[in-house]
Amino acid sequence: MSHTLLVSRSRKFEARLRGLLGDNLETIMGDALGKGPLAALERLSAANRPHLALLGPSLSYAQAYELSSGLRALYPGLGITLVGDGRRGMSRWAAELPVQAVLSASASDAVLLQALDRVPRLPAAPARETIHLQGGDDVVEDMVTLSTESIEDDLRGEPAEDQTTQRGDGSENLADGIRSQVIAVVSPKGGMGKTTIATNLAVGLAAIAPLSVVLVDADAQFGDVATALSLTPSLTLPDAVSEAAAADAMVLKSSLTLHPTGFFTVCGAASPIDGDRVTGEQLAHLIEQLSQTFRFVIVDTAPGLGEHALAALEAATDAVMLCGMSVTSMRGLRSNLQVLADIRMTPTRRHVVLNFADRTSGLTVRDVEATIGVPVDIAIPRSKLVVVSTNRGIPILEAGGRNPVASALSGLVARFDSSAAPQRRRLHKRVVVA
Repeated sequence: MSHTLLVSRSRKFEARLRGLLGDNLETIMGDALGKGPLAALERLSAANRPHLALLGPSLSYAQAYELSSGLRALYPGLGITLVGDGRRGMSRWAAELPVQAVLSASASDAVLLQALDRVPRLPAAPARETIHLQGGDDVVEDMVTLSTESIEDDLRGEPAEDQTTQRGDGSENLADGIRSQVIAVVSPKGGMGKTTIATNLAVGLAAIAPLSVVLVDADAQFGDVATALSLTPSLTLPDAVSEAAAADAMVLKSSLTLHPTGFFTVCGAASPIDGDRVTGEQLAHLIEQLSQTFRFVIVDTAPGLGEHALAALEAATDAVMLCGMSVTSMRGLRSNLQVLADIRMTPTRRHVVLNFADRTSGLTVRDVEATIGVPVDIAIPRSKLVVVSTNRGIPILEAGGRNPVASALSGLVARFDSSAAPQRRRLHKRVVVA
C-alpha cells in the first residue's frame, strides 16, 4: 500500500497528519535527525518507496537540502513537498531545493489532503506545471514556476514550534537550538600543523554531523588541504568566490568537493597567481554564505594575521590557536593574542592547541602558558604517525586506531560536540604532556 513519508521536528504536525493518514504515514522525527540527514536516510530502503515525501516544518536549510537531495537519489522521480512554517528566508529555500511544492503548515485538513493527492510525482525531471489548491488562503503551487511574492504569501501562517534564533553576529542559525559554528584554525607562523588540525577536525565533526561540515582552505596562495586529503578538485577557492557563486548558492555548492568521510571542502587555488586574486572581502562573504548552510565551517587560514586570516577571525565563533614548544612560536602566539585583543577581534571561544608536545624540549606546559598568557587546552604529542598520515593523504582520525595523537585530536573534536558530556567540553582544563 502506498504511504507518505514525513521528515520533521514538529510533533504537533506529525500528530495532525497521523490523524488524517493513520498507518499510511511513515515518519523520521527529531531524534533520528540528531546524527545528521545522511544517517536519517540510512533507515530507508529503495524497495519501500513512499508515494510522497513531506519535509518540515522546523527543519534547517541544511537538513532540508540534504534530505531532499538524498530522497531524490534514493527514489528517482519522487514528489517532495516542503512544509513551510513562516520562517524568514523560506522563499530562497523553495527556489533552491529539489522540491516540487510548498505547503503552509497552517493549511486546513481539506487542503492538506488535497495536496497529498495532487503534488506531482516526477518521471525524471521536474514537470513545469502549476497546481492551485483552494482552501481559504491556503495554496500549494509547483515550485518550478512559483514567484518570490507568491512564496512569501503561501508561507504566512502560524510560526514554527521551534523558531530559528539568531547568532551574536546577526546571521541566521541552521536549526532549532543549534547554532552554526565558524572555526578558524590559526597559527603565528607556518609549519605548526594547521592543516593537519583542520583536516582531522573536519573528519571528526563529520562523524557527528554528516554532510553538515565544510572545510575552507583559506591559505589563498599556498593552501594544501587538497593534498592532505588526497583530493583532486575540479573547482577551487577562486571559483567559490566568483561573482556567480557569490550571487547563487547552487553555483557555490557546485564548487565544493566531497570527502569520502562525509564533509565538503573548498580546496585551495591551483596556483599562487590564482589564489592572489582572492580578496579578504571575498573570503568573508564566502564564509557567511557557508555558515547559512552548514553546521560547522572550518577555515584553515594562512600563517600570521594577514588579510585572509583576519577575515576568517572576524567571522569566527571559535578560534583554534596553535603553537609549538619553541620560544619563537610561543612568543608569536602571544603577539597574535595581544593584537586580536587590541583590535577587538578575539572570537567568542578560544581553544589553544600545543602541537608537537614532548618532554625533550626543556619546556613544560606551564612554561608555555606563562609565556603565551592563556591556558593550553589540548596537547598533541610529537609523533611519526603525523608525517605518515600527511604523506598518505589520510587524516589520523580517518585511519582509525588507538594512539595518543588520535586521542588528543578526538579531545579537540569533543570541544565542539554539543552532545558530549559536560566534563569533556569544559574549557581550559589543565593539560599534562605524557
